[in-house]
Formats: sequence, C-alpha cells, structure tokens
Amino acid sequence: MKSEAGKSLPVKGNPSAYGEIIRSREMQAEVPDVDGHGTDEHCEKFMRPNRRLAFKFPGSDYLVVHLNWVVSLVASALLWSFVIGCAANPAGASTVFSGGMEWVANNMTWFYIGTNDIWAFFIIYLVFSKYGKIKLGKNDDETPEFSDAAWFAMLFTCGVAIGMFTFGVAEPLYYYRQSFQNRLNKIPWTNDDQRAQQALTMTMFHWGVHGYVPYTLATLSMGLVAYRWGRPLTVRSAFYPLIGDAVDGLVGDVIDAVSIACTTFGVCTSLGLGAGTIAAGFSKLNPEISATDTNVQVIIIWVITVIAVGSVALGLKRGIRSLSYVAFALGCFLVITTLFLDNTWYLLNSYVQTIGHYMQWFILLGFECDTFEQLNHELIPGADSISQYFSGPLAILRRVREQGIASASELSDPLDIYQSHSPFFLQYWTIFYWGWWISWSPFVGMFVAKISRGRTIRSVIIGTLFAPVTYVFLWMTIFGSLGIKMQRVAEVVLGATPDVYNGMVDCAQMGYAGGEPVSEKAKALADLGYYALACRPLATHTYDVLEPYGSERLVTFLWLVIIVGITIYFITSSDSGSMVDDVLASGGLSEPPLPQKIFWAVTEGATCTALLVAGGSQALYALRSASIIAGFPYTIALCFMCTSIMRVVKIEAGEDDIMSMFRWNTGLLDIAEGFSPTTMKGSLPCSTGPGGRFALTLKALVFPPLSVYNILLDISSIVEARIQAIACALLWVAWIVLLCVDLVEPAVAVIGWVLFIGVVVQIGVLRVRFRNAYDIYGNPTEDFVAALLSYMFVLPQMELHMKDTEKLVDHATFTQPGPAGANYEHAPRPGPPTRVAAGPASRGAPPGIQVSTHALALYITPSGERRSPGRRLPPAARTPPPFTTEPEPQHARVSRASARASKEGRGRGMPTGLVGRAAERRLAHTAHGACWSDPGPCLLRATPGVRAGAGGHWAARPPAAPSAAEFSQHHD
Repeated sequence: MKSEAGKSLPVKGNPSAYGEIIRSREMQAEVPDVDGHGTDEHCEKFMRPNRRLAFKFPGSDYLVVHLNWVVSLVASALLWSFVIGCAANPAGASTVFSGGMEWVANNMTWFYIGTNDIWAFFIIYLVFSKYGKIKLGKNDDETPEFSDAAWFAMLFTCGVAIGMFTFGVAEPLYYYRQSFQNRLNKIPWTNDDQRAQQALTMTMFHWGVHGYVPYTLATLSMGLVAYRWGRPLTVRSAFYPLIGDAVDGLVGDVIDAVSIACTTFGVCTSLGLGAGTIAAGFSKLNPEISATDTNVQVIIIWVITVIAVGSVALGLKRGIRSLSYVAFALGCFLVITTLFLDNTWYLLNSYVQTIGHYMQWFILLGFECDTFEQLNHELIPGADSISQYFSGPLAILRRVREQGIASASELSDPLDIYQSHSPFFLQYWTIFYWGWWISWSPFVGMFVAKISRGRTIRSVIIGTLFAPVTYVFLWMTIFGSLGIKMQRVAEVVLGATPDVYNGMVDCAQMGYAGGEPVSEKAKALADLGYYALACRPLATHTYDVLEPYGSERLVTFLWLVIIVGITIYFITSSDSGSMVDDVLASGGLSEPPLPQKIFWAVTEGATCTALLVAGGSQALYALRSASIIAGFPYTIALCFMCTSIMRVVKIEAGEDDIMSMFRWNTGLLDIAEGFSPTTMKGSLPCSTGPGGRFALTLKALVFPPLSVYNILLDISSIVEARIQAIACALLWVAWIVLLCVDLVEPAVAVIGWVLFIGVVVQIGVLRVRFRNAYDIYGNPTEDFVAALLSYMFVLPQMELHMKDTEKLVDHATFTQPGPAGANYEHAPRPGPPTRVAAGPASRGAPPGIQVSTHALALYITPSGERRSPGRRLPPAARTPPPFTTEPEPQHARVSRASARASKEGRGRGMPTGLVGRAAERRLAHTAHGACWSDPGPCLLRATPGVRAGAGGHWAARPPAAPSAAEFSQHHD
C-alpha cells in the first residue's frame, strides 16, 4: 500500500467489532459436539502450556494425573492450610470464623440482600424475554442428553436435599416458638395463628426464588459460553465475555482456585449438617449413641466420603445419576406418606395458604435488611463490631462509659424499650442462607450446566428455579406445619401458656430438662409420640414429628427411610462436589483421572472434619460462619456473571450495538500477565511495551489528574481539559491530606473519602465519554464500577487506546485526493454489515478505511478549522454542515443516535460528532471504506442492493446546502 509520495507504510491492522472478536466464526466452527467437549484434546487448546501437568502410567495409556498445576496448588494450599490450622489451634480458628462472619454479616447485609433481589429480577426477565429460546448447545437443533426426569432428579439432589431434612421442621419451629426470647416481626401479625403463618412464610422465603437464583446464574454463565462458544466447562469460562483470553492466564487460575475453595466450604456446611442429622437418627435407634458427639459425626463423614469416592469413580451416568434416582424416590415417598398419615386437609390448606403469603410478601421480605434492629448493635453494651468509626473512638456507648455518664449496668436494653427482635437474626438465618446458597453456586452451577446441554435458557431457568421451589415448598410446608401442630398439642396437653409476642415457652413448666421430658405427664405424652419440640434438640425434630404414626415398627421404618435418604443425598452432594473440584483443577476435563477424584474427595472430607473440630460444641455456628465468609467473594463474582450472560445472549441474538461496536485494545487485568497479554484475534494491538504500560499505571495511581488531562485533550477542548484536570488535582490532594489529618483528628478521613469518590465519578464520566467517542461497547454502570475498583488501570486503558488509534492514522494508506462524485470499489470483508458515514474534508483520502458512524460529523470553517456541528459558532464562520434530508436507502446515517431517531421518523439526517484529533483517529479505528471530497465534506451513496461492507461501490458527493432555518435548528 502506498502513500501520496508512493512510499510503503507499515499498517498495524484494523480492529474488528466486539461481537466478532469475542465470538469469531472460527470459534463457532470449532465448537465440539457432546462427545468431543471436555476431552483432553479440547481442554488442551485453552490451557497455557506451562500450566499443564499430565503423565500416564508407565507402559499404558492410563492417565494418572491431568491438571492445571497452578489451580491445583493454590486451591490445595488454601484448603489444607485451613485443615492444618484448625487441627493445630481449634480455639483460634473458631475465633477467626466468628470474627469474619460478624464482619460480613454486620457490614455487608445491604450487599447480600440487594444483590439477591437484583439477580432474581434479572432471571425473571430472562425467562420471559426473547433470549429464553437460546439453547445451551452448539446450535438450536441440539437435543438434551438426559431425560427430564433424570435431569430434574440430579439437579435437585445436588442442590438442596440435605437442608430439607435438617431444617424442614426445625426452621419453621424456630421462628414460631423457642425456649428463649424469640421475638420476630417480619410481616404483620396480631395473634399466634398469624405468627405461625409468619414462621412458614419466612421459611419459604429462605428456600424460595432468592435461594435458587445463584445456581441459575452460574449455570447459564458457564453453560452458554461452554456449549455455544466451545470453551471448557469451568468457572473461568463464565468471565470470557468480559475479559476475553485473559481467562486463560493467571486471572482464570485464581478464579478456578477460589471456586474450588468456595465449593468445598459450601459443601462442607451441608455435610456437617447432614452428619448431625444422621447421628440424631442413629441416636433415636440406639440411645447409647450420642447425637451431639463430634467423633460420631466425624466417623459418619469419613464413611460416607469413602462411599462417595466409589460413586465418583463410576462417573456421572452410572454413579451419580443412579443414586439421584434412588434419593429422589425416597424423598417423594416420605413426603407423600407423611401427607396421608396426618391431617391431609390441614397440610394442603397450609401449602396453598403459604404460597399465597409468600407471593404477597415476596418484595417486602426480599428487601428487608433489619435496619433498625441492627442499629441496636450500637446500643447494646459490648456489641460494637460494626465499622471502623462506630466501634472505634466515636462509639457512643464507649464514650458514655468513659465519661461516667452511665455504667454498663445502668444502660437500658434497646430490645425491650423498642420491642425489637434480635439484631442477630439476619446473621443467623438470612445472611447465612444467602452465603450458603452462593457458596454452592460454582459447584451446583457447573454440575447443572454439565447435565443441561441441549436445553434452552427458558427450560433451564424453569428447571433450576420454579420446579424445585414448588417441590421444596411442599416438603417444607408439610414438615413445618406438622412441627407447629406437635408444639401446640404439647402446650395444650401440658397446660403451658406460651408468651406469644416473644415466641417463647417455659420448658420447665412443660416438664422438660436438657431436651428430654422429665415430668410424668410429659413422659406419657412422649410415649404417644408427641413432644414439646421447642424444648428438644434441633437435629431430632424431623424424627420426632414422625413418632405419632402407627406402631413402633412403622415409626422405625420411617426413621430408616430418613437415614437412608439423607445418607444418599449426602453421598450425591459429596461426590458431585468433589467431581466439580476435580474438573476445575483439570482445566475442564470431563473425566479426570481417578487418583485426582480420590484426592479431592479426601480434601473435602478433611475440610469438613476441620470445621466440626474447630467448632466443637458450637459446630453448627462454625458451619454457618464458613458459608457466610465463603459466599462473600462469590457474591461479587455473580454480579459480573449477570453482565457476562447479557453479553452472550446479545451476541447470540445478533444485536447491532454489540456486533458493530468495538473492544478496548487492553484489559484492566493485564497486570496479571505482566502487561504482556495474548492479543485476541481481530483486536487492535497495543504498541506500548510492559515498561511503558507500567509507567502509565504508576502515573495514574500516584497522580491521576495527569492522565485525565491527556485524555480530555483528545476528546474535548484544551480549556475543559485544564479545568477538569485542576479540579481532579484539588480533590486528589485534599483526599491525601485529610487521610493524614485523620491520624490526629478522628473521622476527618470520611470527608477525604467523599472527595475520592468525586475523583472516581469524574473518571467514570470520562470513561463514558471516551467510549462514546471511540464507539467502544459497554455501559455507564460498568464504567463507574471499573473506575471505583481500578481507576489506576482505567486511565491507562484510555490513554493506550487513544495512542494506538493515533498510530494507526500515522500508518494509514493514502492515495491521491478523491474528487467529488468519484466511485471507489472496496474488497469484501467478512463480518457483520458495515455502517458507513460522512467524513471530514481532507487533502488525503484513505479509501481503504471504514469510517465510524459516530465521530466524523465535522465541517470546515472558512479558515480550514475542523469544528463540530454541536458547537456554537459565530454566523460568519458557519458553512454547510454534512447532513442531508434524502431518504434512508440512498445515504448512510451519521451516528447511532441519528439512526435510532430515523426509525422513529424524527431528526432525519441530523449529525452528531466530536471535535479535534479523536475524529481524525477514528478514520483508522474502524475498518474500510470512507470517501473524501476536496475541499468540503461528503456523504456516501451505496449501490442499490449492496450491503455496506459487503463489497459494493460507494459514490462520493457533496451534500446540498441546507436552508437558513435548518442550519439554525441544528447548530444553534
């Protein structure tokens, strides 16, 4: 290619549209079928050569090891360090659990609650949207691998089963009646009947839509990318639409390693709860076995771990699927039998009524943060673990005591004077549940994605969200209603009047001590199978509610069904969890070597044992702590998964914005690759080396106003660049000064952080403007989140993108000037239809370069200055702007905004544009076909029947001059 002087100039290359880069035609062609997905050959394509560790048994093809050694090492180090630490110092480990859980629960309630609500509405939107018909498969003709029955049984048994046995009776009863003050005001109630309904409604809330949403998000984000775009089925693949090939590097390794740790802690919570329930069943069969003995529970865990290893060795189809059938059948048998053994109509009434209450209070409970109840943390002496300032020198109760205003004993109890329920309720229940569900999401999501290939988004959402909720509601309502009934029978017969408002009963008055009936009357009632459940251990509740039915042999049989059912659920959860850990560690291999399966199953058992040992008598508390802490980082990850899902479905739907706009030429996480990431095919290469990129990052980190000034020079005027840079510098310096002053003047740093947020907002707005200028795909929410979390990478990203598009102009190919009316023929280019628009006047014309429709609406003043139609000029300087009122088929629109306006029949041809160098660089930022005229602006006319960018002829011509009224309308 030649310049005007006839000399060859190097060409850096042209960027492709965002949708083309992320999902190329080559990628579509290489998507493997069911048998080819997850094979060694498939996974090897996406694993860095220096990460892969694989060797076979000598003299055979038997794989002994096949793993990503970085992921395996990091995950193993995290888990086994935890195991060793708990064994060496159980008390210290328990303190760490407690402190971590309290910090997350007390400070991040709003985050847990708010994100779950957003996810729920997002999933509901997807199921009813046009995207619901997109399949998790290579194409829309692919059929599901498993039948509906097998699929539902497997996803159900790996997702919730142990919790139903453990909390089916215990949770509703906890909300209804306890042996201690148990005030609860979640929904309005005035009598004990309504309090009982509140108990059931709260239980359904914790086991309803909000709980299953994390599973669904993880399933869709992994399944869509794996099966439609051909990447391995790993958690890192879910982030491919956001960060591209960076997921194959260190960032992806960290994602998978943390996912393994979160999965293991989440599964261990369930296994610990299941072990306690199984131990309680053995205690019912043989009273000499202690249900609370940690050693008994540890033995149960290891026995089941050994069985789970056998199930994993058999594989998904022969092992887990077969056990899932048995477990699901036993669960259905138990719940239906119980329905008919007791007052069937009472239970059905309760089921229907509870669904209605759940629907009525869905929004209120979903956004309930216990705002004023948690305020009491600041007002209860000693409970000052809220935040830096409220628990530090500014803690009001501490200052009251220090100044002698009132002693701790003289302070009133805010729970009594304000009639609040416990400020720890959300921490103990709702936040625990959300953390538990979320920590299970990588495990369940990946497992469900593995068995959901060939199903549509709509069917996956229904299968993972609405169908299980319907079944779980039936289970929890039946067993919860039976528990409430049994408690009321005991209160009526034993003559105990409960404190309805405080939700408590006097166990001594009811003849109970240490969880067992001791009075003659209580013993006689227990012989009939009825207990005061509020006075009984939590783990025995499910067994207790089955005692009134029939002979001792029938009751024993029902107990055995529970023990066998929960044991099988235990096994399926354990082997599913270890299988997912193994797949992640092996880079997505669908059938990893058996030794690895055994290793991860043993690691899972050891971690669960460590939790129980560290918790001691408070083992349940330790299990809850593990879930809340493990779920926190994944709460952040799931928010990004929502964005990832939207990008995938928009690309698969072929929507114009994402298919025609562009991608950043650098990533915010490139530092993880030493600023030398792999350039994705079609991306604009970064010409700055690692040293230069490090220097830009350091500059932005230390003093961002310099970067702000440089960027604004490109997309705006020098006046605005100076003003904004000075404002940014003032905010930045004031922030640093106030942080230092805080050392001697408490709380001043708060003002400093407010100023820092001002800097973040300024950078976020700048990123929005920059994207619009360069036609880069994204949205303002992403821009502000990126600015908040990584401003030091956001600013260099804009500078580098700006620099490389400028370099492309320097290396562009120029020919002789194109006279008005000349025809130019352009070679066809693969990809979506190209949008073409008017270009500014120039002496040199690059006919081989595509013009972006967003930035080139410029016109020339008599003095030769390029100006934007959006800027007000003096009348003498005005010249005809580049717009026309001709019909749509005969010319190309100037901007995306104009195109949208044209569809609505308004604003025909009105151009929008930018000022200065950015517009010139945009000539090289996009791909072929601009026309130029000399000396004025031009429009492009397409040959009829030929799509832009598909190889047609374009005719350049000057536009007709507008009338004075039109000119004033568009430029004043």
